[in-house]
Amino acid sequence: MESREFTGDEARWRAVSMRDRTADGRFYTCVTTTGVYCLASCAGRPLRRHVRFVDSRRQAEDAGFRACKRCRPERLIAGSLAQRIAAIDWAGAEKALDSCGFAHLGRLLGDDEMAALRASYERNELFRSKVEMKNFGFGAGEYKYFADPLPEIVRVLRETLFSPLVPIANRWRAALGGAADIPVDHRAYRARCAAAGQNRPTPLMLSYGPGDYNRLHQDLYGNEIFPIQIAILLSNPGKDFDGGEFALTEQRPRMQSRAHVAHLYSGDALAFCVNDRPVAGLRGVYRAKMRHGVSTIVRGRRMALGVIFHDAV
Repeated sequence: MESREFTGDEARWRAVSMRDRTADGRFYTCVTTTGVYCLASCAGRPLRRHVRFVDSRRQAEDAGFRACKRCRPERLIAGSLAQRIAAIDWAGAEKALDSCGFAHLGRLLGDDEMAALRASYERNELFRSKVEMKNFGFGAGEYKYFADPLPEIVRVLRETLFSPLVPIANRWRAALGGAADIPVDHRAYRARCAAAGQNRPTPLMLSYGPGDYNRLHQDLYGNEIFPIQIAILLSNPGKDFDGGEFALTEQRPRMQSRAHVAHLYSGDALAFCVNDRPVAGLRGVYRAKMRHGVSTIVRGRRMALGVIFHDAV
């Protein structure tokens, strides 16, 4: 069905009454008595007088509604990849990055997209190099760096996620005494990396089996560093694998390290600090150094996509 068939409240209520799955993502149902928002096909049965309609998840959340735990509207994949990225709560992501150094961006990839990426791991022509982690003391498991030209979905992710992160990155740089001059266009930023001798693409896919893990580390690759990167989980925890939690640590001056575990579902994206981020203290701004890694895989195979925005030497 076309979206115009659900433009009026009467048509939308009819779709909700019929639990019409073709209406999912065309609009969202906000239930004032419970404070949740739902898909049209949700099994819940609210009264009409308790329902209001909005066009997007962002509108529902901005109005103070939370996602229904029954129909999980926040897990719905709708629209193009660029539209999904535009629909991210970037203001909320900025607040989370400032406060703890990482931010959940929600589900960005659908099942077919994840399956295609996982399958691409066996196509060696797509990659410039493969790293066996145990050979370098990085942990256990392996990863491969994509070659140019990047696969289309990786290119779109890298270029489209970059722009909304640039204002945060520039503000962080300025707070830490650097130049706040990162260009908004990722191709222009890659030209800057190349001028610094960094001309090899860094997006990568990681594959872990039973007993594998990734030690705490930072993905730096050269003097030109974009301070935020993205990880997207391509496997289903509890089904495809057990263990393999994404872990981050934060080290502040004169303090012991603090650890975080970022719980991800398949298709979820996480933005996190690459190296240092500014934190306000009693004596001004100081650097909080962050590292990330993956705990030991207990069962199955865990695959993930890493989107790093600066290139490598």
